[in-house]
Amino acid sequence: MKKALFGAAMLIAVGLIPATGSAADAKDLKIATEAGYPPFEYRNPNGQLEGFDIDIGNELCKRMQRNCVWIDTSFDGLIPGLQARKFDLANSTMTATEARKKVIDFSTPVFIVPVKLMVKKGSGLEPTAASLKGKRVGVQQGTTMETYARKFWAPAGVNVVSYPSYTNAYVDVTAGRLDATFQEAQSAVEGFLEKPEGADYELASMTLDDPILNEPIAIGIRKGNPLKADVDKALQSMLADGTIQGYAKKYFAEGLIQFPAQ
Repeated sequence: MKKALFGAAMLIAVGLIPATGSAADAKDLKIATEAGYPPFEYRNPNGQLEGFDIDIGNELCKRMQRNCVWIDTSFDGLIPGLQARKFDLANSTMTATEARKKVIDFSTPVFIVPVKLMVKKGSGLEPTAASLKGKRVGVQQGTTMETYARKFWAPAGVNVVSYPSYTNAYVDVTAGRLDATFQEAQSAVEGFLEKPEGADYELASMTLDDPILNEPIAIGIRKGNPLKADVDKALQSMLADGTIQGYAKKYFAEGLIQFPAQ
């Protein structure tokens, strides 16, 4: 549930994935993502992009009869990159917040994921200001989790520590420099809890219900870009025929992702 900041982007073109059909005549569709957020977007051991959002993007290109060109960039460069026309779409678990809607457009809603606090087993910590007072909590910079933590926890004495990627935050958890991290539940499971170093950690039982954290994930598009109509049409067809829900079964435990009503 990421929230982009307005910083400079560092873009690295990472590959060309041709759409099915007359690929030679198809126009490139440049899609940006930050490939450090499993299971949504990440690199496999061979360095290739994989993940839930990647599957959605590749199918989107196929249905639009476009050539997918994936661009791996820092998360806080997504909105500036869209505005600068460096790519066409931002598909990186980006929450369609009201603040963002003032500067970019969004596709039709694609999915919603619950947010959880990850803690050491037996700590008893929960995602409340009272429970976390005096503790150090890691968040990814520019995300809605950071927005929430700085708004509700930091004023109450919680030390909110921002990282460019949750990968860095998980390193500090195991080193004892953090007491908890705050992220989408499945990201913590995939990115840390299922690994040997995550054996002593768990998700806190409490799930927060707040508008900041529960807005839908969508694909970012430059303001006024007529491409939005075609993107919406393709995504709506993918939701209607169950394609996106099918992808979700590859990556998510039951109950850790929701979809808009069709």
